[in-house]
Amino acid sequence: MATIRDTLKNTQNKLYLSIGYSSDEAKLEARFILEYVLKITQKEIIQKSDEDIHKDNQTQIKYITEKRMGGTPLPYLLGEWAFYGRAFKVNPHVLIPRADTETLIETALSKINAGDHFDILDLGCGTGIIGITIALERSLSKVTLVDQSEDAIQNTKENQMLHQVSNIMIQKSDWFSALDQTRFDVILSNPPYLEDKDPHLSQGLENEPLDALVSGPTGIEAIQYIIENAKNHIKPLGWLFIEHGYNQAKILQDLFEKNGYQYIENAKDIHGVDRVTFAQYSIV
Repeated sequence: MATIRDTLKNTQNKLYLSIGYSSDEAKLEARFILEYVLKITQKEIIQKSDEDIHKDNQTQIKYITEKRMGGTPLPYLLGEWAFYGRAFKVNPHVLIPRADTETLIETALSKINAGDHFDILDLGCGTGIIGITIALERSLSKVTLVDQSEDAIQNTKENQMLHQVSNIMIQKSDWFSALDQTRFDVILSNPPYLEDKDPHLSQGLENEPLDALVSGPTGIEAIQYIIENAKNHIKPLGWLFIEHGYNQAKILQDLFEKNGYQYIENAKDIHGVDRVTFAQYSIV
């Protein structure tokens, strides 16, 4: 039997040679695989590095590693991924949580005080990471999460159960269609924002659902629809937050202005790129 140390090194080398990762990237994913299979922490990997790994666990580690080498994203193989300090269940029918989206969370939380009793909407919720995180961080507010995909709704319900969140409601809806005249203090969305011929689609996104990535020929179709129609669902002086592509901030600013929003701002992601544009809307 191989030790934890040897298995970690062997897995790292396989990922490094097959995927084109840097050594650090390969080591990180190898660690994630061992933590998941062995049910141990990063600290325990170091502390127990000389311990042998049971044959069944070795088989599972080998299976996940080979699938990863074949191109399947690790979150889909593990069935979970970390976001904003919490683990969330992920299935292959929803978009994988990314650190850039934490910018959307941080920006929205800056406008929602802990003591606020807000009505909040997560529009196109996917895994539910946005709405559930906001609900956990602002427990006095009520969060509605909607998506047109049944797979996304099911994934969100699994994450609701995982985190035992009580201040949320999950509803199937094609954008605003099932919400009638309901209005919210805050609306958040990470909609599809890639063009249908965007080169990024063939650069590591091949396994993720196209309808969660691609908006249409220009990439702003969903964003434009949301900005135009959110006006019918925002309370007076409510806020709309939208995550978008690296080169779309100016387009969103123009769309917000055209539709009568005010106090338009941008927020940068961890790479220093404008990733979230948000604005306030007054119906008075």
